[in-house]
Amino acid sequence: MTRPGPRVPPTDRRNRVILAALGVLLTAAGVLALLVGVGVFGDSRSDQPVLDPTVRGFAAGHGWFWPVVGVASGLVALLALAWLAQQARTDRSPGLDVTHDALGDVHLPAAALTDAVADDVAAIAGVEGARAELRGRREPSLDIAVRVTRGTDVPGVVGEVCGPVLGRARRALGRPDLPAQVNIRPVGVARRRPRVR
Repeated sequence: MTRPGPRVPPTDRRNRVILAALGVLLTAAGVLALLVGVGVFGDSRSDQPVLDPTVRGFAAGHGWFWPVVGVASGLVALLALAWLAQQARTDRSPGLDVTHDALGDVHLPAAALTDAVADDVAAIAGVEGARAELRGRREPSLDIAVRVTRGTDVPGVVGEVCGPVLGRARRALGRPDLPAQVNIRPVGVARRRPRVR
């Protein structure tokens, strides 16, 4: 069955919610600071320093204040770097366990599958290039990006990818229900993203 619209992984949804909330909070803080700075809340407030005299006095009287601020800022930076590192491996699968039996397990590395699928797609007439990625660890799915040349029969390419190519990949894995998302990018035509189950 083919359904329009891209799949949004749970990690991406969570990231969007967190980033949207942070964006709203920081935008509100920036607008408030701008309003104070231009004198909307009175000239006396707009002329005040960022740190009031009490905070400046406290910082001057306690030598540990700025080092603590520096360490806290460094921790925030490290947490941000850890978050960015997590995004680099978001939803990418290292591979699939193909069989489990008395003789043992057979594990197929993701690259073996994705390279074979990309080569299979690239052999279709009119396809300029193809890339495949296996995403998701618990519920894996296949993302296939296809670039086609001008004048190519795009519905025909979609039919080939969603039919024979995906069928061969599913049979090879023994997973007839492996979901896939196909992104077709022809020159001068809007992107189409059929989702295949």
